Amino acid sequence: MSITAAFVAFRKSILVGYNISSQMKDVVVKVLEGVPRYDSKVSYQYGSQMFHCVVENEIVYGCVSPVHFQATVVFGFLSECNRKFKIKYAGSAEGYPRISDLTPSNCYPFGEELSSLMQFFNENPQTDKFSQIKSELDSTRQVMLNNLDSIVARGDQISDLCDRTELLRSEAQGFHTNAFSLKKALLKHHIIVVIGAVVLLGILGLIIAFTVCGVDFKKC
Repeated sequence: MSITAAFVAFRKSILVGYNISSQMKDVVVKVLEGVPRYDSKVSYQYGSQMFHCVVENEIVYGCVSPVHFQATVVFGFLSECNRKFKIKYAGSAEGYPRISDLTPSNCYPFGEELSSLMQFFNENPQTDKFSQIKSELDSTRQVMLNNLDSIVARGDQISDLCDRTELLRSEAQGFHTNAFSLKKALLKHHIIVVIGAVVLLGILGLIIAFTVCGVDFKKC
């Protein structure tokens, strides 16, 4: 019960394989036709065998195992194949090979690496635990980065909110000033109206008095 074969493909073309028989190659070609183009992990059953694939940047890292073989082991193996392949053809585990380098003749030497990794994982099935721990650490790091992104985004929102609050405060202060000025102007207007009314009533009273009593008030 172990990993029996492995391969690396680009899109639908096999670049390099180890222990891939002609009959198995036909199955691998059919598997590649159904593998998603986007980054993913998939498994296909064919008879008593499972074909496991990890797709990243249209490069497919695949292996074959018995149906009931531990999935954690095969995906740990494929993860290590991914890392080794990118180191060899991209210069680092974080890089991606150039498409021009993804040819069967150029990738043929990687078959020895597949053989070594298969032997190592078959003899040390617990190795997948290290891959699992690394994956969990990477996930934790990603969560931390996501949280940091959220905090940064929230900081921008808080900054915008502060700016809006300051604007509202300024507008409120301006409104208060304008309201006070308007109140003062209305009060002044009322005083003028009252004074005008008093003066008008006084003049009207004098006119009535002059009419009734005369200018010298001798008729009263």
